[in-house]
Amino acid sequence: MNFKDPSPAKSAGPTAPKLSVKDILAQFWADAYGKEVQTAATYSYTWLADQFGHLCIGIVVDFAATAVSGLLMVELGWAPNFEYDTGIWPGLIFTIAVVAFWEWRAYQSSVKQATGAFPLDSKLLRDNAIIAAMYMALGAILGFAFHLPLKPAILISAGVVIIAVVLAPPWLRQKIVWQKASIPYLFRLADVAPNIGSEDAKTLQGLLDAGAPPVTAPCQIIIGGPIGSGRTSMAAGIATEFAFKQNKVRYLGLDCLLEFAANTTEHVFPDDAGPTTISYWPWSQAQVVIIDGVGPFVASNQPGREANVARFKAMLQNELGTVAGVLNRCHTVWVIGDLCPPPPRGQFGTVLNEFAKAVAEYCGSLCEPLVVELGLPPPRQQNEGAIFGTTRSAAHTTAVNSVRRVTMN
Repeated sequence: MNFKDPSPAKSAGPTAPKLSVKDILAQFWADAYGKEVQTAATYSYTWLADQFGHLCIGIVVDFAATAVSGLLMVELGWAPNFEYDTGIWPGLIFTIAVVAFWEWRAYQSSVKQATGAFPLDSKLLRDNAIIAAMYMALGAILGFAFHLPLKPAILISAGVVIIAVVLAPPWLRQKIVWQKASIPYLFRLADVAPNIGSEDAKTLQGLLDAGAPPVTAPCQIIIGGPIGSGRTSMAAGIATEFAFKQNKVRYLGLDCLLEFAANTTEHVFPDDAGPTTISYWPWSQAQVVIIDGVGPFVASNQPGREANVARFKAMLQNELGTVAGVLNRCHTVWVIGDLCPPPPRGQFGTVLNEFAKAVAEYCGSLCEPLVVELGLPPPRQQNEGAIFGTTRSAAHTTAVNSVRRVTMN
């Protein structure tokens, strides 16, 4: 991984993410030393900031709990006088109990917010709550150490720092793999509106669980729906699920892919490495490639501007012909976008099927392409928070009408 060199990839083909300790340290330094007003903020930076925040919360709550505990102990006659360290043990125990309860309630709230259409990644969610509680508990231990004499305070503080560092790499690795995919935002399929049929959800989930090339055969996915149906959310959701399963994903627009294809040679595949603080995975080496914004490029030049499948096929064979050998080796997700004006009522699914066949033919696919047809989402509804109210809405995006395999006959 190189954070500075934007040179095009010299080889092509899907490969799994590889991040060494040096790569993780380089990302940590880029996040810790950089300024978010000068450089792009990253998902790994957000995670680091969260954990520093959790440590500070633990320290502040411990100081407050220690002071209140000391006053109560004097009031109850359990201590003769109030000193700065009178209530350090009750304060520590109370703080750890409070932060553990808070994260448990946050975990329970997130579980309730999942719609059940797709399986909730409960293990990751649980582990996330545990790690947040642990960092707040470490902050409480730091607050506890600040009330001790110098030598034990230094020893305990050093131990806290070591534990905090040891806990970080697996989480930083996950964040780096996700952010290098260039996904516009994080979305989990467990938050998809619950109108999707169980068999449709199983079809899509089965593809996700099977893994990505070269472990499994390449497959083409077509996403389509009206404006506001959550096409990008669905694409981001599929990309996120693959990335969280430690697959190399790359999200890009069709305009970028067309430009890359126009300058591709036999061994050189131009690319945009993105911000220096991130350095995207090369699209030519990704296991899953998400191609957004197809719709405007396949509209007819005629006044009606109907979706033109013939034009799409011509673009695949001509403008994208140079990269067919790369895209036919990985999973590809094509976000068709707005087909303006919409096809006649009842014919939208047929049009999507034709696009799917065109992509499968272009990729020389041995498996049937998958179509994800979306409808308009339900109205937003408020969700309950962990303890207080929350501004997060209940799942309302990507109302999936159907997920189907399309035969090539």
